[in-house]
Amino acid sequence: MGLDTIRNLDLYKKVPSDLTERTAFGAFISVACVLLTVYLMFAELVLYANGSLRTSIFVTYLNQEDDIDVRLNVSIVDKECQDIIINLRHLHGHQENIPFNKVQLADACNVNGMIKIKKTPGILMVVPHRGQNWTSKEYKLVPEDHDHNPIKTPKGFVPLSGYQPPAGYKVVEVLKNTKMNHVIHELEFGPSLPNTHRWEEVLPADGTPFRPLAGIMRDFPINLSHDYHIRMVPTTFIDQNKRRTDTYQYSYAYQNFIMSTPAGIAPPSLLFRYDLAPMEIRYQYDRKPMYHLLTMMCAIVGGVVTVAGVIDKFVFSTHQLIRQKILLGKHN
Repeated sequence: MGLDTIRNLDLYKKVPSDLTERTAFGAFISVACVLLTVYLMFAELVLYANGSLRTSIFVTYLNQEDDIDVRLNVSIVDKECQDIIINLRHLHGHQENIPFNKVQLADACNVNGMIKIKKTPGILMVVPHRGQNWTSKEYKLVPEDHDHNPIKTPKGFVPLSGYQPPAGYKVVEVLKNTKMNHVIHELEFGPSLPNTHRWEEVLPADGTPFRPLAGIMRDFPINLSHDYHIRMVPTTFIDQNKRRTDTYQYSYAYQNFIMSTPAGIAPPSLLFRYDLAPMEIRYQYDRKPMYHLLTMMCAIVGGVVTVAGVIDKFVFSTHQLIRQKILLGKHN
């Protein structure tokens, strides 16, 4: 097989340089072609490095041996910390006292900390201390009309016989500690997500599915118990480096009611009833194989060069045609 036979196999036949012509528009197209190719290749590299997000939902098995971390931060308004306790009631009725941190503030008792719970339904309860008499009475100084501002009644105030309240105020007798008004600062199940900014395309910036109760405030003037029904959903995040985080997002329903017993109205409580959904949501970043990147690079280069060549040829042919017609018009 001679050299000429091998040359016949060349699919990219060359045009002698003396038969080519350089144009200003061709130079513009060439520069634009290079810039567009570089931009598209860089964008493809970024997509390859970040991976693509895949979301799946499926029924899952709940491993009962693993516990769930619960972070709670709630303030009980107008309460002394010594007057409340925190209990955890399990599915089968077993109840235990939970040693949360309790910090006495000026106008509230702040309860905060982390506990571990089983993967079974249960109730986390903030309730009055058994030794506290929630039906005892106390006295308050209140304005007689709207022209006077409310004033703070001294703690343990008891009007003695012949006591005269300040002008414009009166003494009223009220039930002591009958409200369970509160502010929920945080209630979160499972570990927090590392590098949360990587999940902005699937999660709101404030992480609402994981902390929907954060910032909730309940303020009622009557003796009400507050009941939150929480449904947790196991959620798994797998980033592009195959690092896995198993946590929980949740939704809730709320109701309030007056709790009654055969002996009469019971003291109010703050209840968090929780249960797990038998399914899992998985967010996973998948990185495409290297051959896919190489294929896309070739497609970008070939596609841009081909389209640029078609545009350049169309403009050049049109310019030549117009030029020929002008020359023919001059000769005629």
